[in-house]
Amino acid sequence: MLNKGVGARHKQTKKPVVGVGYLDIYTTPDFLEKSRNDPRLAELTEIGLSKEWVDIASAIGFDAFLLVWERLDKISTERTEKRQIFVPGFRKWLRYQRNRVILSLKSSGMSHGEIQKQVEKDLKESVSVSHIARLSRQKRVDSSGKKRKETA
Repeated sequence: MLNKGVGARHKQTKKPVVGVGYLDIYTTPDFLEKSRNDPRLAELTEIGLSKEWVDIASAIGFDAFLLVWERLDKISTERTEKRQIFVPGFRKWLRYQRNRVILSLKSSGMSHGEIQKQVEKDLKESVSVSHIARLSRQKRVDSSGKKRKETA
């Protein structure tokens, strides 16, 4: 008696082996390896860009770097011919994120002292109880912990 219907012809097919190794093969994302070994990065050095700029291009990838470079050039050209643009300190973003963590912990019901200990443990930062209390009274937080005007 022959089986008819979908799958009947696969009667002799073996079941796939469990754990075929797909995830074991790819341990690092290919795009990271590509960006580090991109031969176009050497061109940036050849035209005289500083090591810092080449390092940034290597970190984010050549194509993304060209996009950022072009946009920064356009901004600086519109402002002044000196081609200088202010780069805010990265610490500003870190402080903003820390303040958001504090507010999140506060909204979960933790006391100011508990929040202080948790921030010290998780973020390795020392914050005062008065800073936590000041943040708790605000609805929106900027990177310095100062109150910002509400926007409609």
